[in-house]
Amino acid sequence: MPTRPVAAPPAGGLGWANLGMDIVSVTRVRRLLAVYGEDFFQRMLTPGELADCRTSIRLDVLGLCGRIAAKEAAFKALRVRTAAFLPWLDIVVRRSEGGWPLVELHGAAATMAEASGVAGIHVSISHDVDYAVAIATPVPAAGPPGHPEPPASPASPASLVPPDPLGPSRAPDGTAAGDATALRAAPAADTETVHRTSRRDTMSEGLLFMKNWLLARHEDLDDIASDLDLIEHRLIDSLSFVEFVFLLEQHSGRAIQLETLEVDEIRTLDAIRANFFSVQVAQA
Repeated sequence: MPTRPVAAPPAGGLGWANLGMDIVSVTRVRRLLAVYGEDFFQRMLTPGELADCRTSIRLDVLGLCGRIAAKEAAFKALRVRTAAFLPWLDIVVRRSEGGWPLVELHGAAATMAEASGVAGIHVSISHDVDYAVAIATPVPAAGPPGHPEPPASPASPASLVPPDPLGPSRAPDGTAAGDATALRAAPAADTETVHRTSRRDTMSEGLLFMKNWLLARHEDLDDIASDLDLIEHRLIDSLSFVEFVFLLEQHSGRAIQLETLEVDEIRTLDAIRANFFSVQVAQA
């Protein structure tokens, strides 16, 4: 597997800042809560974060959305390259005594911050009926004397990295989120952006389910080539990534740890077949 830099070189200089911004659909998160229950969000939020979102009756969906957006915005502010997933449980967003959000970086997130020259992150969260929005700004770490020019901004992280939870495939009403119980074929897609293959290709039942789940979320696609980069083409974004892994666990019969999962393990359908549905994996 080729080695890729995980974070951009440390930045510095007067006025340096890498802003991160994210928006999350309330409809989409409400659907995830209804379909999978509270346990699903334990992969994304710590017990303390869930406690901050809990009311006497139920989890506050707007609170969930705000924290998900804040984690995504903070991750983008780190300028992480496309070799790592958002470390959901290592970016912690808690409520201060004054009511504003505080960001704590642990584990992998703290390592990324150090590599990016970031000492901390401030976030601001705003909610509306249908969406939650968050903006994050990093606190530059103290550097050597002088003020070097900031490095050229790397390409925006894609989906998981740069995850854009809504992504270009998200419909405003959240219906493109793709209910796992309602899979359907989609109309023909742009031949310039889609690698076409035959749906009659030999494919295990579990892998076929995952492929159809992706197709149901992207109505512009007619098919997905086995070597198409799912990350670069944004077929999986950060929010759908957690659901994708959740379903992949169920249909492959293999426990998956988000903390150790490598991007290249799910980058293409071929990679997913080799890592989760091959005979060798099944016998392991």
